[in-house]
Amino acid sequence: MKKFQKSEAFTGLEAAIVLIAFVVVAAVFSYVVLGAGFFTTQKAQQVVYSGVQQASSNLIIIGETYGSAQGTITSPPRINAILFTVGLAAGGSSVDMNKTVFTYQNRSVLKTIDFSSGTSDTDPRCSGGNMPSTYQWCIVTSQNDDGDAALERNEQFTVQVNLSAVTDTTGGLPPSEDFTLTVRPDIGAALPIHKSAPGGLTPMNVLH
Repeated sequence: MKKFQKSEAFTGLEAAIVLIAFVVVAAVFSYVVLGAGFFTTQKAQQVVYSGVQQASSNLIIIGETYGSAQGTITSPPRINAILFTVGLAAGGSSVDMNKTVFTYQNRSVLKTIDFSSGTSDTDPRCSGGNMPSTYQWCIVTSQNDDGDAALERNEQFTVQVNLSAVTDTTGGLPPSEDFTLTVRPDIGAALPIHKSAPGGLTPMNVLH
């Protein structure tokens, strides 16, 4: 009698099991690849957003920049304080004025001013708009202020920088001299204010 030899071919059930295994492995691999792609895209978006946030300035100057020479119209006359109003740029993030640093520079002085060196308080706003002579800067007035030191949407802060406290021993800015006051918030690009004192000083001067 002829004996049947054992078949080496896959049965239908075995083929189905192998096919399912390949499909599962392919699905898992695809999921891993897609997950890595989504993660990379998310990280790239975060990097781009962070770069734009750091490169763009959150602050703008509103109106004119003024130089106060009150009490210095003698010989020699000098500007002893700079006043300017800041607000948020369109789409800008809120700025914590406690963490804002100012850098003042003219032909003979380069001085960095932070809030801690200007006051011993925890709020940079001057009470009643009066700036003590020992302060290097403070917020003298504000509009739409909600009571904290963060400059937020629709708010405006008028900042006064006391030059007699931050410049050289002569104190203040002489007539016709250029200066640059750079406002550096903790987030966003710095805002440079480059102005020049007029040749003839009055108690309050518009700086150009």
